[in-house]
Amino acid sequence: DPKQNVLGEMETRGVKCVHVYCVDNILVKMADPVFVGFCAEKNAECGAKVVRKTVPTERVGVLCICDGKYQVVEYSEISVATASKRNPDGNLTFCSANICNHFFTIEFLRQVCRHHTDEMSYHIAKKKIPFIDENGERIEPAKPNGIKMEKFVFDVFKFAKNFAVLEVLREDEFSPLKNAPGADKDTPATCRAALLDLNYRQLLAAGGRIMDTEGRKLPLIPHRRGGRQRLGGRAV
Repeated sequence: DPKQNVLGEMETRGVKCVHVYCVDNILVKMADPVFVGFCAEKNAECGAKVVRKTVPTERVGVLCICDGKYQVVEYSEISVATASKRNPDGNLTFCSANICNHFFTIEFLRQVCRHHTDEMSYHIAKKKIPFIDENGERIEPAKPNGIKMEKFVFDVFKFAKNFAVLEVLREDEFSPLKNAPGADKDTPATCRAALLDLNYRQLLAAGGRIMDTEGRKLPLIPHRRGGRQRLGGRAV
């Protein structure tokens, strides 16, 4: 029965589109009405949010147009020389970082499942794979010792006839958790700090006042778009 599957179940419930996001991003806006509305207004069957890359070597895939089709090129699949190319204005040529935040219509996903599953390419990922040595001991390798063949949800982009891209601010929508405590970035601590910063700015924008434990107003803080802003309105 073709209805006994995830897409069939969603169609039965009247679902017309889905918002798909990566679970390690603490700043994701679930079912973001701005993003969903943007894609609907563009009559897109598939869409993606992106942020500007910080440096050429940032370990994120980039959204590109390859042979006239939108695709994500993983950081492991692009050379440093290509990733470092810049436009005359100084901005990175390949600057649109994929943050695994996507929109799909159910009909588009249905068409992909029916006609394109065999056309999806594999990505090669070099991994540190534990193994049992000749003495029967489990070994945890310090360096990548194997490859993993992967497919990703964004591999379906190239099948879209109408694709939409929305660039968003990194500080508002992207803070991934990828490393254990003690690493330089993308740790539980950096994620908590990013969420706190976002909530702090949201409170200020709503007219709130931030107080310390003694009831004193905290000082002025730099505004993220330049200049300074005053604390006023309700105490928090």
